[in-house]
Amino acid sequence: MRSLFSLALYERLLRKDPSSITYIFGVYDALQIVQYHGAAADQYFCAPSGVTGLQLAEGVRNFLESEPAMREYPAGILVLRALISMFPCGKT
Repeated sequence: MRSLFSLALYERLLRKDPSSITYIFGVYDALQIVQYHGAAADQYFCAPSGVTGLQLAEGVRNFLESEPAMREYPAGILVLRALISMFPCGKT
């Protein structure tokens, strides 16, 4: 199975393809489950409650525009890196 690459996700984001939000929110949900079962010190990112799929998609798009080299990575890794950048833990 081929993974979705960040460039393809970026192109979908630019077209406002709903599948891009679905993909990003799916990765976000999976990572939230992993974090829920891990130690607080091992949290990758600390998103506020109530974050929406549209907010996540906009943040990932902005991250890709500021880090164009990430377009060559698998989309799941990109989403994780974007979440870490968007929602660092221990910052207010």
